[in-house]
Amino acid sequence: MHLDSGVLILMFVVVSLLLGALVKSLPKILISPYSVVLLLAGLSIGLYSRTAHMEANLPELNQALGELALIDPHLILLLFLPTLIFESAFAMETHLFKRMFSQIAILAVPGLILTTTLTAVLAYYFFPWQWSWTVCFLFGALISATDPVAVVSLLKEVSSRKRLETLIEGESLLNDGTAIVLFTLFYGLLSVAEGAEASFNVFTISGSFLSVVLLGLLIGLGVGAVILLWVGRLFNQPIIEITLTISAAYIAYFIAENVFHVSGVVAVVALGLLLASIGRTRISPEVAGFLHHFWQMMAHIANTLIFILVGIIIASRIRLDVLEWWITLAGLYLGIQVIRALSVMVFMPLLKRIGIGINKEKAIVLVWGGLRGAVSLALALIIAQDTMLAKELGDQVLFLTAGIVVLTIVINSSTMTMVLRYLGLDKLPPAKQASLDKAKFSIKQRLLNELPQLQQNEFLQRANWTGLTKPLNKIHKPAEQQSSIVIQDEDLRIAFNRRLLETERQFYWSQFRQGALTGTATKQLVNAVEVALDGNPQISPRSTLFDFWKTPSYVRFFNHIPGFNRIIVHFSFERLALSYDTARGFIQAQEEIEKHISSLSTSKQDAQAAVQDIESNKQHTRLHIQELRENFPDLSYSLETHSAHRLMLNLERVYLDDLISEGVLDESEANILTIEVENKLAHLQQQPHNVTAKEISKQLAAMPWAKGIKNRSLAALGKLAKRQIYNSGELIYRQNRRTSSIAVVMHGKVDLICISREDIVEVGSIIGVYAFLTGRYKNCAKAVTPVELIWLDIHKLKNIIAKDVHLGEMFADHLEHETHERHE
Repeated sequence: MHLDSGVLILMFVVVSLLLGALVKSLPKILISPYSVVLLLAGLSIGLYSRTAHMEANLPELNQALGELALIDPHLILLLFLPTLIFESAFAMETHLFKRMFSQIAILAVPGLILTTTLTAVLAYYFFPWQWSWTVCFLFGALISATDPVAVVSLLKEVSSRKRLETLIEGESLLNDGTAIVLFTLFYGLLSVAEGAEASFNVFTISGSFLSVVLLGLLIGLGVGAVILLWVGRLFNQPIIEITLTISAAYIAYFIAENVFHVSGVVAVVALGLLLASIGRTRISPEVAGFLHHFWQMMAHIANTLIFILVGIIIASRIRLDVLEWWITLAGLYLGIQVIRALSVMVFMPLLKRIGIGINKEKAIVLVWGGLRGAVSLALALIIAQDTMLAKELGDQVLFLTAGIVVLTIVINSSTMTMVLRYLGLDKLPPAKQASLDKAKFSIKQRLLNELPQLQQNEFLQRANWTGLTKPLNKIHKPAEQQSSIVIQDEDLRIAFNRRLLETERQFYWSQFRQGALTGTATKQLVNAVEVALDGNPQISPRSTLFDFWKTPSYVRFFNHIPGFNRIIVHFSFERLALSYDTARGFIQAQEEIEKHISSLSTSKQDAQAAVQDIESNKQHTRLHIQELRENFPDLSYSLETHSAHRLMLNLERVYLDDLISEGVLDESEANILTIEVENKLAHLQQQPHNVTAKEISKQLAAMPWAKGIKNRSLAALGKLAKRQIYNSGELIYRQNRRTSSIAVVMHGKVDLICISREDIVEVGSIIGVYAFLTGRYKNCAKAVTPVELIWLDIHKLKNIIAKDVHLGEMFADHLEHETHERHE
């Protein structure tokens, strides 16, 4: 039966995925890393396609594999890079990436430039082909891009080394972009000056490099901003939201590479990190988990196909009959290991002191984990398929690149387990292991407590309970375990606090998915946890969160700019609302992690200290909530009503899902009800915090001093009023400061401070009246609680007073009282 080559290529994709599934299904038999097995499979297929046996017996398949081996390298980059780069960036722990960015950037930019330069020197003086410096630098750039897929996967399997994973993966993300940019620059020089020594200026190349990277960054952020605006208007529409992320990754790469001719890798990295940070709370909570699983599946498919494809291309296209090339390859492999080590060693003093630091063991993993992969091969294929360049040069570059890809993946990746074991990085740190052992012991205790009830079950009477409980008896208290490693108390405390904080962070994401926390509140609470995790993890105090509850000082600056008052007031109220929401979530999180103290703590002292810290956090937060409830009752009423409504709608949706899963309702029948609930959730908004002049007038009319004042005057005061919010302890004005306004306290309490006395005034009080006479304040005013004031311009106020006798008498009484106090 004749099959079209296109059909055979489609079947190749299917069979490759099946092979990948087989490799994943046999982890105990196939002990080599996943990528190594697939690469070897691809090499085997490629080598077989070169034999006469396949050509004679499977001509159609042989033809299809031949077409596959001739695939356009630009298509390889366009097809696979956006998926692999985006998934890696999107799965990155962004806070940790930010902390380590200085280290990652050093390795990925100056580190890669140094590696490129040293490789070019090696090629110029060691290779027997007398390449020009331009070709040497071109080769140095393409061979320096690392591909740590196998290493990072291994680290995730054998130990919990999140920082090391982030460092290796982050370096690969950025150095792919650096390598491609350098390759493009040198390739352009080579194309212009083929056959001659190309002259190039360092400053010109540096300027081109910066422009290509920065413009790529802007494109990624621009595409990300559009997607975030779009996704922010959707609610629980997984098909649309996932489709948007796929489109965004490929559009960002395509626009950067083909429209503006800048770094597509940098654009996709920027896009992925933006969606992983800001976008995590913009994407619907119901979709977030599904979205991550989807991209993991996309990356798995891409990795499976690309390793087999790389193997086929290498085995099908490289020359195997030149001994000189093999000797050069062996020398190059040893050379790039030494160069990688040198590039890390040169920057090691700096890497130790910035970011989160790095030790010798992790530096060795960094060196040995510098694998080469599909990016290097695709760039080499671009050289090999360029008809403007000498065919011999293309074949040499492709042979060496393919050989380095195979050797680093097969040798470095396969031996990484032994390297990790030798360095002691194949297991958890001792303190972290002790915390894990305590958790295992806690699980054992809970199982033993449930055991009598299970044994009484009438359908489990004949179970072998002795055999089932035997493994539980092997789990001892951590203190009973004998270990040659002495764990410092401080290390145990750090590990314990870190687990509590990680539990707290997970609680916030869980509340977000359940609809109990808004996206903005979740973002602030998670950020506070991540800051607390930095360095020496601290349960209390949470300065980042407590400081966030205060209005930033720059707001005061903008408040005095004409036209900004309404925006600033709205911002201040939104800030108060958000502080209330975060405070509520923070209290709930502290109560949640308190439940885990006994199961995670390895000492009574640590447990007691954690309880005290949690209690301190709760007291501070309850005081903030109490102040908001007392001084802004309308705001707290609105927020709590909104939260209750959101929780009720989420519970309604959960109950609907339960009825569907239990078969009480058919899914199609329940779909109408579900859509109705989700529409309510999507359009559920908090009450606006804008207050009209008419509403301010009504509030003023309710104040004791407003009796007898004309409605027209009160309406004029409402139009004149400018609202402003102050935090607890914030200075409202200083004594003797020049002014043209006085204020009315609408919410909260204000402390009026003179030289000899203090006076606390509450809602309805008028402050700063003495400025009527002197244009200066006679005292200081400080917010005792969160305070809302309305400011009245003195000159315009006098015009209103002139038309209302009662209003004038009221201000005269206040002025006389304040003047009398001043003379006293």
